[in-house]
Amino acid sequence: MALVGLAMVLGGGGTVNPLTEMILQVLTALIMIPLIASSGWQRGLGPVQAPAFILAGLILLIPVLQLVPLPPSIWQALPGRSVEIQSIALIQADKSWMPLTMSPARTFASLLAMICPALLLLQVSRLSLRGRNWLCMVVVGVAALSVMLGVLQLSRTAGFEWSLYSQFSQGFLVGFQANRNAQADILLAAILATGVIATSRLGDGRHHVLTWTGMIMAISAFLVGLFMTGSRTGITLSAISLLFVGFMLWPMLRKRAAVVYGLAGAVGLMIISGGLLLQLQSVQKVIGRFSLAHEARWDLWADTWYAIGQVWPYGSGIGTIVPMLEAAERLEVVDATRPVRAHNDWLEWMLEAGLPGIIVLGLILLFVLYLAARAIISVSKPDASASRRAQVQFSIGFLLIEALHAIVDYPMRSMSLAAIAAVAVAMLLNPAAPQRSHQ
Repeated sequence: MALVGLAMVLGGGGTVNPLTEMILQVLTALIMIPLIASSGWQRGLGPVQAPAFILAGLILLIPVLQLVPLPPSIWQALPGRSVEIQSIALIQADKSWMPLTMSPARTFASLLAMICPALLLLQVSRLSLRGRNWLCMVVVGVAALSVMLGVLQLSRTAGFEWSLYSQFSQGFLVGFQANRNAQADILLAAILATGVIATSRLGDGRHHVLTWTGMIMAISAFLVGLFMTGSRTGITLSAISLLFVGFMLWPMLRKRAAVVYGLAGAVGLMIISGGLLLQLQSVQKVIGRFSLAHEARWDLWADTWYAIGQVWPYGSGIGTIVPMLEAAERLEVVDATRPVRAHNDWLEWMLEAGLPGIIVLGLILLFVLYLAARAIISVSKPDASASRRAQVQFSIGFLLIEALHAIVDYPMRSMSLAAIAAVAVAMLLNPAAPQRSHQ
């Protein structure tokens, strides 16, 4: 719970705000020490599951291999190295061993950031069903705090920006994130997690009026916060979150017509409220973003594709997107801003990891799809618990959202979102059996 909460609070700075991520990495290491070294801290946890070990290894494989020093005869033959060879020849260092990555420091920093979600994946695979529900509560709780912080950001209470970072999406609700798109995905995860918590409460067949009311209010608040992020793709992907929450709740809804009518009334109320909110200037600002005029992503994709051709098939190294884009940027699109991301995680991975990275990513995706199919079959049985079914739907829903959002943005470059993705993948694995303490 501490790992997930800290990741959501401190992991949203991105490349331009590295300090909080460094703090998160240190705190993650400190928290992991008792989990590994002390048997007392492992009470109630099952063993780390083999699929989690395999996935964690695959996740870290590419940056580790890219940092292995290579003899001059090999690394100088790699594509895109002519300028580097000429530069280090000036200091008579062209005969030294060098790794595959064109920026070892950036790749090593990326590896440190990737270790945190990999460790979280291992630990969540050890949790029981109840323990995983507690993680969903952490997601909802921290997301709620982020919305409250976002209200301060939008109102600029007491004249402060109310942000953890020096560089962030000003004028929008970003909470603990620096990027409005990352904050949108945090809120989408919170909507799904709210569905998991509600399902675990409603599974006993009682009415639970307070649970229904709290769930509707929480989801409504997250939707309003999502809209105020100004993230166009995030707002669009909210339909997937709501659809998966509907899947979670459907077994409880189909025999309760009154509840269905109540939900329909809540939707109607949200539509009316939305119509009233349209009159606000801040809302008009968000609506104004739904225009593809002056869209810079097309230029970034073109430059990234050109850069891929310069280093294919081995890649430039994980974390090297900034120098690669700066070198590939066409003169006609150069302006005062600095390109820091390709705004397409799939394309960026292709540039940094090359063909080996595509193969490894394909293996990871196939493995996750296998785990998802196995989990779906498991929760489709009549004796499957409602909580387990909801957790699987949370996992599939969130991973689908991230995969789609990665087409136009870079969600997996946020340590916050990478941590939640690790939780989602681990939840596809069978939960550990609850252990009773022996007195």
